Amino acid sequence: MTSRPLPPRNAKRFHTACQFCIVGCGYRVFKWPEGSEGGPAPGDNALNLDFRQQQPALGTWIAPAMQTVVTDRDGTRQNIVIIPDKSCQVNSGLESVRGGSLASTLYRPDGPTRMRLSTPGIKNGATLELAAWNDATDLAARVIKAVIDRWGADAVGMKFFDHGGGGGGFENNWAVGRFFFEAVKTTSCSIHNRPAYNSEVHAAGDAGIAPLTNAYIDAQLADTILVVGANPYETQTNYFLNHMVKNLNGETMSLKKSIFSDEEIAPGRMIIIDPRRTMSVAAAEAAAGAQNVLHLQIEPGTDIWVLNAIARIIIDRRWHDVGFITGFTETQTFNAYQRSSLMRDRPADEVINEAAGKAGVPAELLKKAADWIARPKAGRARRRTLLHYEKGLIWGLKNYENVAAIVDLGLLTGNIGKPGTGISRLGGHQEGYVRPPSRGGRPARNIDEKLRRGEIKLFWVGGCNPVLTTLDAATIGRTLEERGQLVTEALTTSIDLPVEQRVIAIVETLKAGGVFTIAQDIYPTKTTERAHLVLPAAGWGEANLTSINGERRLRLHQKFMDPPGEALPDWQIIAHVAQRLNALYTADRNPEMANRFLDFDWRDEEAVFIDARYSFKGGPDDAMEGYAGIDYDLLRKLGTNGIQTPVRLVRGTPVGTERLYEDKRFSTKSGKAKFIPAPPPWPGYAAPVMRQRKKYAFWINNGRSNHLWQTVYHHRYLKFYRERVPIPYVEMHPADAAKLNIEPGDIVEIINDRGSVQAMAYPTGAVKPDHCFLVFGQPRGPAGNLVSDHVDPDTTIPWYKGVWADIRRIGPMPELTRTVTFKPQNIAQ
Repeated sequence: MTSRPLPPRNAKRFHTACQFCIVGCGYRVFKWPEGSEGGPAPGDNALNLDFRQQQPALGTWIAPAMQTVVTDRDGTRQNIVIIPDKSCQVNSGLESVRGGSLASTLYRPDGPTRMRLSTPGIKNGATLELAAWNDATDLAARVIKAVIDRWGADAVGMKFFDHGGGGGGFENNWAVGRFFFEAVKTTSCSIHNRPAYNSEVHAAGDAGIAPLTNAYIDAQLADTILVVGANPYETQTNYFLNHMVKNLNGETMSLKKSIFSDEEIAPGRMIIIDPRRTMSVAAAEAAAGAQNVLHLQIEPGTDIWVLNAIARIIIDRRWHDVGFITGFTETQTFNAYQRSSLMRDRPADEVINEAAGKAGVPAELLKKAADWIARPKAGRARRRTLLHYEKGLIWGLKNYENVAAIVDLGLLTGNIGKPGTGISRLGGHQEGYVRPPSRGGRPARNIDEKLRRGEIKLFWVGGCNPVLTTLDAATIGRTLEERGQLVTEALTTSIDLPVEQRVIAIVETLKAGGVFTIAQDIYPTKTTERAHLVLPAAGWGEANLTSINGERRLRLHQKFMDPPGEALPDWQIIAHVAQRLNALYTADRNPEMANRFLDFDWRDEEAVFIDARYSFKGGPDDAMEGYAGIDYDLLRKLGTNGIQTPVRLVRGTPVGTERLYEDKRFSTKSGKAKFIPAPPPWPGYAAPVMRQRKKYAFWINNGRSNHLWQTVYHHRYLKFYRERVPIPYVEMHPADAAKLNIEPGDIVEIINDRGSVQAMAYPTGAVKPDHCFLVFGQPRGPAGNLVSDHVDPDTTIPWYKGVWADIRRIGPMPELTRTVTFKPQNIAQ
């Protein structure tokens, strides 16, 4: 094996957090010129370690995936080493299979990531004609202006990230929100992973509760951790390993004793509600013993039944927190909750047995879950339960009632605002949401439908790939392709004309049903393939950005290298287009419109960060992401531990918040939390879903894999990941595979009334008979092709998990597929 160069004592040093999941593990970055390196003696390297000795397995050492060489814009080649930070309270030096290869994802012109977008491009026939930034932003601004002037602001559609981490952050989010909500003033907006501009947790917000309420240390302190619709070992890896597992295996007993000196304590237990036996179930059992892990392997869409049945058991056994309910919740909402969600007018055994039958879970296990969640400890001390949920619940049968059911269960048991408790999402990306109020109302408008109907004339997509990931994704792909073809022809035939005449030609195609698509991203994608204007964005490590993680820990992700070519941070791209629109409207003698596009002249990222700060000061109405008094200098000093939001100023000093609602003041007008009824007994399947369920044999659940992040935009280029998951895999029960003569590794087709996907068969007992699980974002077989266009009418959130389809064997996996090398010139996915 080739040795890795050690950073010398004079290497430049940076701190950052991982670009991937919401946990935001802390990392240290070292940078120094290629051709020099440190020595193995402690005094000769920046790590102060003796590399003349064998380092321990969990010690500090540099794996091949942790080191690379980059080329900055001045032409110099620089070594980069990225290693986990042992001083970071989030991960304590651990890295996930994704974070451990951060260096491998960095752009290098002579490496596997060389396919990064680096120069703006304008469509010319089947290719992109490279363009200067001035020409690209001028074209974008002129078409936007023409659309607003002729059809109104709502004919401008957008689908952008709203998160932190790689490519997002407070800076980029603020610029996007300022542009679309205050300047353009469109209501045709949607978020990267759904067809509308909306919260995924309206029910929690209506209850007065923010999405992220607990500190990660609460997972070390809880008596019981409840996980619903999530797989934290694979998707929040080091929160699970560094906090939950330490509780389950008893490592935190001394910490518990120091905090809860007058309470009965024991190693934690875990309840997982999930249709699959996930890696999280197996890992939790390995840590705690099977007797301390309860897996409720439910049928699809029955979460509401199960959570409400558990709550009914708790209230009938008088294990609910009467003091919390009477003191800190609105009484009338508790009464309504008892009547509707808990069905207290019906015998308890009847309700519980009905729920158990629907969910396919024995009633005794529901009672056991209630016992672990709420039975008082010795001395009548209340049990401390940490309630977590994520996409399996959020993107479930009925978004609003699903989320309401777990929030209500937490309120019923008083498990919020004290150590070892919380009612929180586990999260996907890191967060960084600061934007002016959106204008779309509630329920939010379905932008996918508006796009299909032809109401959107310009569609700007940023940092996402809806042709892969939205619901009924194949239809969106066809819509962009078919409606976009008219614009492509106009651009191609007018290539030699002045820009004013090109825009006139584009507008004529929009009148005829066309759509002009702008795609802003870091790699070529299936969406950029259909775009008329492609704008290259800077990625993680190529610009300063700030984000919060799953415990609201705000850190600065420092810039340590230049973006490829002419790529720019998202905020700067938005600012350039806004400034050009200001100039065009000024020339048009329209001061009212020109003034909307003023004040986009930020000098740098920190100026955007500070501009956004004044809109989010923290407090009851902005209960999660306010950061009063914070600037980059302070974040540099705070390093990878940062400060937990909301931040308030105390005598001029910023003070963070370890966990929310310790003051028991919630984000409602009354200051008291609200129970949100989830009407009985169950919403049932929506018509398009029921049609699939009746027609097709298998339920096709879908989600993430540990090795892959989202649409594998980085990982499809990296050999380690590409070889492990060259195509999407589908888990199916061995008995189902045998009936269809399917062997492990066979290629199968999954097909329904929306589309089809090819995948590799993976027979396993982790799923029930008639259940399957498809990894969702692999470009060679996106699960979105199978998802119906059904959404919760109250929230416009899709049931991404609600797919039924048939499966047929195609044949054994071809050797070509097993060993495929992604050739950059062939990739646009």
